[in-house]
Amino acid sequence: GGAVEVEGYLQDEDKQGGAPRKEHYEDQQMQEMGGQGDTSRALRTQDDTPPVSPLCIRIQVHAEGITEALLFHVDLLASAIRQAVMIKDHKSFLKVHPNTFRGQAAIEWLRGHAARALFGSEAEKEKNQQLSRSVALLLGQKLLAVGVFRQVTGSLTKPLEDPNALFRFHEDEKEGPLLNCRSIWFQNAREPLLVVSELLYTMLSLRLKYPDRDIREIEELNNFTASAAELQLVNINDLSRIQLLAFFLNAYNLMVLHAHVVRGSVDGTDFKSQKIPFTRDNQYMIAAYNYSLAEIEERLFCRVLRAKYAKKSDKSRAPEPRVHFALSLGCSSSPRIRIYQPETLDEDLQQAAVEYLTTNAPKNRMRMQQQSQGGKRVQEVMLPKIFKWYKDDFGFSKQEILAYYASFMPQGMREELTEVARTNNFIIKYDKYDWNLHLGKACSEVVRQPGRQLIANAPHQPQGGGQQPSQFNNQQQVFTPSAHEVG
Repeated sequence: GGAVEVEGYLQDEDKQGGAPRKEHYEDQQMQEMGGQGDTSRALRTQDDTPPVSPLCIRIQVHAEGITEALLFHVDLLASAIRQAVMIKDHKSFLKVHPNTFRGQAAIEWLRGHAARALFGSEAEKEKNQQLSRSVALLLGQKLLAVGVFRQVTGSLTKPLEDPNALFRFHEDEKEGPLLNCRSIWFQNAREPLLVVSELLYTMLSLRLKYPDRDIREIEELNNFTASAAELQLVNINDLSRIQLLAFFLNAYNLMVLHAHVVRGSVDGTDFKSQKIPFTRDNQYMIAAYNYSLAEIEERLFCRVLRAKYAKKSDKSRAPEPRVHFALSLGCSSSPRIRIYQPETLDEDLQQAAVEYLTTNAPKNRMRMQQQSQGGKRVQEVMLPKIFKWYKDDFGFSKQEILAYYASFMPQGMREELTEVARTNNFIIKYDKYDWNLHLGKACSEVVRQPGRQLIANAPHQPQGGGQQPSQFNNQQQVFTPSAHEVG
């Protein structure tokens, strides 16, 4: 036998010049194969009319000088697999995983279906079985990538080849952490910055429209949740560092608001004890990868990467400390939520920092008191609590931290604080952080900048092109890519 090669890709069958519809395409292929089998009916409904789905998986098999191809409707294929595998509560390492199935069962069903589609009556030949399994694994990988199901346990490198790996269909995740996976997005996604900006604007508007109402059951939220599924298939690989930063700032704040809606959060609730599980458990599927709020924070501040360098070295500094004044958890002491765009990101981050430090929390305004310490008088400076929690992000000494804080103050106060920092005759104290939820306040910024919400009419900036915001010209690590984001 000759060399065997299997390849596959996703395609939108509505595109001009795309492959023909499945029922015609497979019939044509069977005629070219000498009538072996009837694959055009392998996934047909009773009335012999397959449902139309824009997203398809096209598989090409090259063997012994012959190329065969099949086109599979994603939603119909997913439905057939769901009926074929056993969905139940599985136990793994003393933990029960509800509504899961074994990936090997899905692969075995796909193998049988691919064998019948490709080889008809000769499907059981050993050589054909091996080739069909390769096709099945490729189909499984594509279904996993678009979110038809997600991995729950098993191998991180080859999950579909792990006999013990468990998976869960998106229909069974309705109460799970993936907030934007109540449905699967089967169409080509639009520009990621446009999608996330529209979604954030819609959620902000909903919060302001129904400030005192539980909006979990209203139709507008159902429409929003369906639209949020588009983030599953956005392409972020082509975004520049600045575009990635703007995208994930918006995505973070969008996820926070969406999670509060799903939880039925009420203003005035003490959020302090909920912070860690809230940022860990609430997730979005973005570009076929599951991001938690905690992971987005890690990517934005690059703490794991910075820890590899010598402490207090330039490479261990935070790439953009102003991000702290852009991320909101919806608390009274949290920043107001804005919609960030790459074209104005430097200006918007600066404005967010100034507002947060001078207006958003009036108690945090600088106040200086004379105190006696060791027999000498020193200045006391009161800063927001965020400067205590993330002090290494703002500077490696109290002088650096105070100088950074001073840079956002009005001129007279800035000069006074800068002089205090220069003399190094001061102590820093931190104001109390108000953990009570105040979602109305967090969303109020949207009404103050109505002309800059969306980027629908903004020209697309190709990677590496256009003028970047001034503060970022020399930043090479504004956002740290992970393995799935690079090719």
